[in-house]
Amino acid sequence: MAPLLLLPVLLLFATAADGYPSACRNATCGEQTIAYPFWLNSSSSASPSSCGYPGLGLACENNTTLIFLAQSHRVSSIDYDTHTISLADADAFTTTTGCPLLDFNLTIDTISALQLSHADSNITFFYDCKKNASWTSAVELSSCPAAYNKSSYVFQGDGYAGEAYEFECQAAVVAPVLEVHKKGLADFPLATRYVDVLKAGFELNYSPNSDQCGRCERSSGWCGYRDNQTHGGIGFSCFCDGGPTTDHCGTCVVCLPSSRVNCFGAPASMFRCKFLING
Repeated sequence: MAPLLLLPVLLLFATAADGYPSACRNATCGEQTIAYPFWLNSSSSASPSSCGYPGLGLACENNTTLIFLAQSHRVSSIDYDTHTISLADADAFTTTTGCPLLDFNLTIDTISALQLSHADSNITFFYDCKKNASWTSAVELSSCPAAYNKSSYVFQGDGYAGEAYEFECQAAVVAPVLEVHKKGLADFPLATRYVDVLKAGFELNYSPNSDQCGRCERSSGWCGYRDNQTHGGIGFSCFCDGGPTTDHCGTCVVCLPSSRVNCFGAPASMFRCKFLING
């Protein structure tokens, strides 16, 4: 019987992801790096969505301010380690009084790549109400524009449409804020506290194809999206030195007499393992 031979695993990696558009790879706005799953709307003139997840496009205003295009909210920061993006309603930054005028409710689809964080809570604004609100937790807003010649209120909760109807309000907007800031409203200046708590923002979590993207990045690839030529629509792509793939760059092969085993799904710590080959 022939002796057992100890042979190393053959690892073939791509050294660079030149298949990825360089504009995507180097996208920044101010001091914030824009990377998968987000993409900058100026990153690629041909197909910007290939830089990141569909619907997560960002705009850079004056080379300093990031705007989340789908919701017109300012981006305060992106933490790629915790998969968190911090946002604030852009309307709060144009308010010159203590009466924030919000145009619309934030809409987060249940199947969206983004979801509200457990750190978030809500406050609700009722604008231009003909009848006085009687809620004990409702606070009348002051210094609202002259166009709002009736009372407007902020309610420290979700509120509901029936309340706006009952008090004959012209509009109601539910705004997410961080729970810690809502509980600490008294720490904000009285005249601008509701504007300030909106500016302090809220958090959204994301996890689009995080496992798939992790395999791609460990193989020196760049995560993105491309049109699926076979099934239609947009599908995940790993941009590699030899061009885009659907999973990862390069191969990890165990050289057996009669088989080739792709092992790239294994953690990086396993890449140094060796296999006993029965010769």
